[in-house]
Amino acid sequence: MSATLRPLLEREDLGLTLLHGDPETAYGSVAVVGRESDRPWLAASDLRLHEGRFSLPRPPADPVLDPPPAAVLHALSPRQRTVPQALVERCRTAGVALVVSPPTVGPGVVEEAALRLLVESAGPALAGLANLQRQLLATLEGPKPEREVLERVSRLSGMGMAALSPWGEVVARAGDTSGRLGGGDPSALAEGRVRLSGRDALVARVAVRGRVRFTLIGFDAGPGSAAWLELARTLLVAAALQRSAEAQHDRSRKGALLAEWLAGPQAAPMLLPRLVAAGIEEEGEYVVAVAEVGSRARSGRMAAARGQALLERLREAADEYFRTRGYGSLSETRAEHVVWVYSGGAPRAQAEPLLRALKAAAGDRTPVRLGLSLPRGDLTGVADAYHQAVLAVQSLAAPDGLAWFDLVDPVYWVLKQQPPANLATLRDRLVGPVKDADDGKLWRTLTAYLRAPNDLGALAEELHVHVNTLRYRLKRIANLLGADLTRPETLAKLYLAQQIDAMLEREGAA
Repeated sequence: MSATLRPLLEREDLGLTLLHGDPETAYGSVAVVGRESDRPWLAASDLRLHEGRFSLPRPPADPVLDPPPAAVLHALSPRQRTVPQALVERCRTAGVALVVSPPTVGPGVVEEAALRLLVESAGPALAGLANLQRQLLATLEGPKPEREVLERVSRLSGMGMAALSPWGEVVARAGDTSGRLGGGDPSALAEGRVRLSGRDALVARVAVRGRVRFTLIGFDAGPGSAAWLELARTLLVAAALQRSAEAQHDRSRKGALLAEWLAGPQAAPMLLPRLVAAGIEEEGEYVVAVAEVGSRARSGRMAAARGQALLERLREAADEYFRTRGYGSLSETRAEHVVWVYSGGAPRAQAEPLLRALKAAAGDRTPVRLGLSLPRGDLTGVADAYHQAVLAVQSLAAPDGLAWFDLVDPVYWVLKQQPPANLATLRDRLVGPVKDADDGKLWRTLTAYLRAPNDLGALAEELHVHVNTLRYRLKRIANLLGADLTRPETLAKLYLAQQIDAMLEREGAA
């Protein structure tokens, strides 16, 4: 299926000008250079739309002419009314047709006209395409549309195909997909044409509402493989949208059930039929998980709104994770975190992959913290398990990571029982003079000393000071505190003060 530039050039309403090349130049696809999703799929058959600056020397990554397209259409704008001479020279050297659109015609208008010509050039092939589309849409009606889509497209195209979840699990595969696929980080795979397990492959992201649902891989990529992969991607997007609409109602119902259960855990026997229907096993163990997202210092209405949107995204991603794994789950979004109760199989083994799923949903630069309760067998203990999970997630010192309740520092657990104001008073009484001295230099020295009080040489090296300088600082600290830093009871009190300070700082109450 291809069209030529001539019908576009003959349309008076577009006002296109051919600066270089043949009006009979044929193109088989339309790509927009400034559209991020188009860049991995640039091909020699493109009519490539470009607007903006173009200069020499040639940039390392040049989507305008690398690889060379059939033709380049450069869009002038009210702010840039001349064609860059460097672009003219490069197109002439590469033998690529160059067309220019006037400032009064937007690139989107030209793109629609070019796509319409491609459809018209297909002629009778459109009837076959419509029939193929009807057959493929039927795959969405099954209980596992991802698998059925891949199997049907694989049979029709001859490609080996696989769909990976954001946490690296193979959700579906069809055809010859030999080689290790799961277990890694799918986001590390570059989109477009790649070499994977020693074979030519195509990689495409399946994203819905800003969240990647799958990474789609096609092997033995022939000339028409990109079109088949795009068709499979479109069907998987449709399947994800359909499932999201169904899950939204289910999520609301399950959220209300979880809120009811947490508010009145002693009523669990009366809620039992509904809990079992939601997949919570009566005889098995369950775990409560709590996730926070973003910075703990977040404040303001806009930040709060963005935080709630991120929490909802995490909730949806984890619900999908549990459904894919066959675990029963309930979830609810609260003011500062999301809470899940899940059961089935080995619930404790789900922590690490669950965190990967949450981080994939949040994005690379967004911290995610996950806290988990001990596994419980009694349904009436869900509120206690929830508090365990909250305490675990709040105990994380790093901006992101995972914490189990049974690994929480007992000191932190004890300190959490006290009001922040009382803790701040105790900290200031124990180490206030040190914190106020030398712009924090002595406090940083004391904090490091409490981690390793028995090897001053290694500690001096860590602090990038001479060991005599370290001894001088420790002597100043001892004088300020009026205490012997070698006595165990002194170290215990100072460690307690350091833990209070770290906890208050994490929670914005320092």
